[in-house]
Amino acid sequence: MSVQFQPTGDHRRKTPGVGAKRRIQALVALGFPRHDLAARLRRSPAVLNDLPEDGLITRRLWFEISALYDELSMTASAPDPDVRDWARIEMGWAPPLAWDDDEIDDPRARPHQPKSVLGVDDVAIKRCLDGDRSIELAPDEVQVVLALSERQKWPRRRLAAVLGTSEEAAARRLVRYRDRMRTQGGAARAVDDAAA
Repeated sequence: MSVQFQPTGDHRRKTPGVGAKRRIQALVALGFPRHDLAARLRRSPAVLNDLPEDGLITRRLWFEISALYDELSMTASAPDPDVRDWARIEMGWAPPLAWDDDEIDDPRARPHQPKSVLGVDDVAIKRCLDGDRSIELAPDEVQVVLALSERQKWPRRRLAAVLGTSEEAAARRLVRYRDRMRTQGGAARAVDDAAA
């Protein structure tokens, strides 16, 4: 039997709020500040702050948030990278690409975390590749560098220079990366695609 977590054609006035809350969190994880999302919805920021994880909201609010999510969820660049980084790193919120449309409203579902959607800053990677040692790469950016190193067969010294570590530490990271890619199978292709 299939369970529907989205509002259906029945006449209930309330619906579970978990999907709406996840949609707002996903948009914040893209870099949209909550106050901006609230303004777009013509709602108070408190309404978005108080969305319940396990309670009910009005169907109207659910549909408004769902429409906004559909409009903004494929935005390519973060409107506010600081908001994006805070949401992903400090709060652990998943961006839209981590959610399947048929799962985001299911309270039992968890976001998928493919490497290509976790906040890779291409500019930071490029600057490191160009020799800028003032950049500290995020874990997902390090994965992209490791994938690039593996694909292009870099010498250990080059990898160490880009990562800003010793050659021994770079070699250990590369070994862990290879082990992880062997166990994750198709994930290696996703990281390689992100690095290309």
